[in-house]
Amino acid sequence: MLDTFLYVNAALVGAIYRAAGLEPVAHLVQKLMEEFDKRFVLGQEAFKAGEDDSEEGSAGKECQNLTVYIAELYNFQVISCQLVYDVIRMCIQDINEFSAELLLKIIRVSGIQLRKDDPLALKEIVQKVSETVGANSDKFSVRCKFMVESLVNLKDNRMRQTMSQNAENVVKLKRFLGNMDKRRAVGTVEPINIGLQDIRDIETKGKWWLVGASWVGNQVGTESTAKQVSEKSSSNAEMERLLKLAKEQHMNTDVRRSIFVTLLSSDDYADAFERLLKLDLKKTQVREVIRVLLHCCGQEKAYNPFYTLVAFKLCSYHNSYRLTMQYALWDFLREMGETDVGGLGRINSDEGSETDVPLRRIVNVAKLYAWLVDKQVLSLLILKTVTFAKVGHQARVFFQILFSTLFQLHKKQTEQDVEVLRETFAKAVSNATMCQGIMFFFHHFVKDCALVSDAEKPLMRWGCKIAKHVFRGATGGDTYDD
Repeated sequence: MLDTFLYVNAALVGAIYRAAGLEPVAHLVQKLMEEFDKRFVLGQEAFKAGEDDSEEGSAGKECQNLTVYIAELYNFQVISCQLVYDVIRMCIQDINEFSAELLLKIIRVSGIQLRKDDPLALKEIVQKVSETVGANSDKFSVRCKFMVESLVNLKDNRMRQTMSQNAENVVKLKRFLGNMDKRRAVGTVEPINIGLQDIRDIETKGKWWLVGASWVGNQVGTESTAKQVSEKSSSNAEMERLLKLAKEQHMNTDVRRSIFVTLLSSDDYADAFERLLKLDLKKTQVREVIRVLLHCCGQEKAYNPFYTLVAFKLCSYHNSYRLTMQYALWDFLREMGETDVGGLGRINSDEGSETDVPLRRIVNVAKLYAWLVDKQVLSLLILKTVTFAKVGHQARVFFQILFSTLFQLHKKQTEQDVEVLRETFAKAVSNATMCQGIMFFFHHFVKDCALVSDAEKPLMRWGCKIAKHVFRGATGGDTYDD
């Protein structure tokens, strides 16, 4: 089969992976490796029987095509090097001209990338092959010896990387997929990191691409009581329910689904925090934790402090979570129509348009941020890009709830409450423009806020007065009267 067909097809799968998520591509990989297993056995049997033109003999050519396709999928970061190395280990179990041909195709297509990703695994394989062929050199053909030489050259980084027309086209396709990764509409994509045994165990351990699906399968072969069987069945049903819910909430990547299931299946906020850290996410994937957490918080019918406490633990743990909380807030404000708010991210809606954000989401997210600001894990400086004098209706409601919640957390109005509020507002003093904007907003929309009861309005005025005294120096005495 032409190389052009194989690498273009593999690039298409890479694009589908980025656009549609894990499940369709995982199904393809599953079927591909099952077909490779079958064709590999038929090809070995045909070679040993000396058959070339029979149906069994044609399986050798089909196996070669599948091998190149697997290597191309690896080149386009659909699968990880683990699966390719498993294929290599299959080939070296019984070295002959058939398996040597497969190995040479893998080396030609993706050898240099394999060496970069896992040089230790390559070294181990080369050592094993060299010992096998060296001990019985008379039994092996020239083709097999050439394969060993190619492996050694690859290990020692002596392979030449020729830039043929095909190689140039592959580079262009990789660049195209790289540009897809940068788009906001495409989730973070990591190569599918599974091995050949995971694919072979699908009948006993479940679909490996579903989070938690293999848990029951891991128990196969062990004795269990009727109670344990019932518990496992219940756990599996609960996992299926969570995965269905994740799909309904548009958790369209395996990373987002893992975070979603971890959050909703945790015993408490401390358990959720520990389990999220154990996911061992990469730097770019860590951002998804905060975004999934805020999504879940916003979807609750009533404010649930569980998500706030998890966010508190995360922000206290590392600065990267605090930074993501800031960017996520800016994204949320832009979603509500505040297009002049800064930030690194971009929302999926057209710039300048205002999305009708549900009120429950505004309320829940505002209360979460108010609590984090009050506990000093976030600073009011996260609002430095907001123009308070011209916020729209939805953003106005958001800030009214945020500041009123901030004051309600200190409704006893003790000296300690006063000190905490002073410290909270003092962190914003370095930005005089923002201080003036907050005081404008307090004077017009918080002091007599219609969203709180008449009994709480004195509390609002008390909080606004504290802010005015703190901001007096930053604004040059230009503050609003009580």
